[in-house]
Amino acid sequence: MGATFWLGIAGIAGTLIGTLLGPVLSERMRRNSVRTEQFSAQRLVVYADLLRVAARFADNAETWAATPLAELEENDPEELDRLFSQVRVIASPSVCEQVRNLERAVSAFNHQLAEAQPHHRRLLEAASGQGSGEDGQAVTQRMNLATAADGVRDAYRRLSRAIRQAMQP
Repeated sequence: MGATFWLGIAGIAGTLIGTLLGPVLSERMRRNSVRTEQFSAQRLVVYADLLRVAARFADNAETWAATPLAELEENDPEELDRLFSQVRVIASPSVCEQVRNLERAVSAFNHQLAEAQPHHRRLLEAASGQGSGEDGQAVTQRMNLATAADGVRDAYRRLSRAIRQAMQP
């Protein structure tokens, strides 16, 4: 039993192991590839929903900056909870950071809007003859709203850029 014999045994064993493990390894690689594709597809769906919601935030902020008493369609709170939960699970770290920036900008805008609405309501009442129109705060409040709306729009743009970068192969 020389080296040729052992070399033959090693060749047979290698072929047998390759025959048995080849399909297992290729199936495992295929499953990993499918899982990666499904994750990427799910991420794309979540990002598309996120951009739609963020665009509505930005559009509403710009409209309310000009007309603080306007009646607009807002995002459904349950939809937001679901979407932000999905973002926390599936989004890249850079997208999560930009979502937090957007949330801060929207919160700052909502605070400004809550301060501006009473002033503008008094102006509206005065225009219809029901109250005093003397409210110098209205212009200041509208300027503050415009600044906050710009912050929301900028946060939306940064989020869009982060999503585009995250989705590049």
